[in-house]
Amino acid sequence: MAISLVTIFADVAKAKTKKDKKEILLKHGNNGALRELLKYTYDPNIKFLLPPGDPPYKSVVDETENPTYLYGLMRKLYLFVEGGNPNLNQQRREYLFIELLESVHPKEAELLLQMKDKKLKCNGLTYNLVKETFPKLIT
Repeated sequence: MAISLVTIFADVAKAKTKKDKKEILLKHGNNGALRELLKYTYDPNIKFLLPPGDPPYKSVVDETENPTYLYGLMRKLYLFVEGGNPNLNQQRREYLFIELLESVHPKEAELLLQMKDKKLKCNGLTYNLVKETFPKLIT
């Protein structure tokens, strides 16, 4: 069973030292969804074409289920960034983002919103830590 991104970030937040945080990230470094989420969050060249803040959406996923829905949906993130799909109009882009939020676990939806606003709420997880841990991930 895959470890959820929510769990990985919770483990990073609980780690006491920068070294421990780095080890947790490296332990899950082959996790493509983790790396992609970090890239979209911390790469300054990636610009989201969505308004800041939380859009109106309703979580339709049971909160008791294991939050790993996001793994299969990471490939859709290009739709929401500059240069991703220039033929997509803004209204459709925002609709698709809300649809994505409604299709994942509520805690994963929170991660997506934090990623979009480039402000992951994970104690001790910083641009510098991500850059040091995965030097080729962020341009």
